[in-house]
Amino acid sequence: MNYIKHQTNVFALMDQISSFKPYHISLYLVLFRMWNTNRFENPISISRTETMKLAKIGSSGTYLKALKELHAHGFIRYDPSFDPTKGSLIHLFTFDTATCSLPVSKMTPSINNTNSKQTNTLYTEENFSKSNIKKELNMKKNQTTIGCRAESRHEGVIPPLQHIKIYFHEKGHPESEAQRFFNYYESNGWLIGGKTPMKDWKAAARNWMLNIKKFEKKGLDAERSRSTHNTRKKQFQKSVIERSRDTKSENPPSVLRPTSPQPSSSNYNEPL
Repeated sequence: MNYIKHQTNVFALMDQISSFKPYHISLYLVLFRMWNTNRFENPISISRTETMKLAKIGSSGTYLKALKELHAHGFIRYDPSFDPTKGSLIHLFTFDTATCSLPVSKMTPSINNTNSKQTNTLYTEENFSKSNIKKELNMKKNQTTIGCRAESRHEGVIPPLQHIKIYFHEKGHPESEAQRFFNYYESNGWLIGGKTPMKDWKAAARNWMLNIKKFEKKGLDAERSRSTHNTRKKQFQKSVIERSRDTKSENPPSVLRPTSPQPSSSNYNEPL
């Protein structure tokens, strides 16, 4: 791994997030050191006490907030452990292959060096107006941000399955429902309605939970309908059989009776 390029790209991405504080950077650098010690193999197991001490963070609330926000912005993947005997797991992503460094605006020469030919050469604007330069820098910044986030998989939008299971468990739903939610959106590229990219997976999960009751009601109605249909069918078949039996009992089969022999010519003259 190229350390310098990796850290340059990480800091360039962090510069774009106005909500980031110094403790975000210090915590990430501590996690990077641990990752380095582990020969850049994922995941690494961390202890809250040790990590807070190394990152110079005194509040556990600040520590958890920093972890979750680093996860949400795609710098790490945080798999919390709810077992006190086991540490939480951290997956770190590599940024040394992406070109994430932001274009740095050129510095304005000082008044004292206005007459310096070297300064004038370094800070020549190449015949661009200030408005055109600003537009060009903004375009490069947007393109860089999109490219970096595409390569590092934005975890704030596409969460790991474990986080979805935890969220569904908190809302009182089984893990199987969380698995269905994950499989459905993983198969369609995390698109809402098959067209719009998902922006908030928790909001989509809440809508999914609301629809669970509707689906269960439809299933119960369908089951009741099938049961009613089967009952009516059995009743109809039973009535048909009973009618057939009644018909047979009302019209018994005719009994053949013996008949007298037909008269012949030999007995015409016999006395009656």
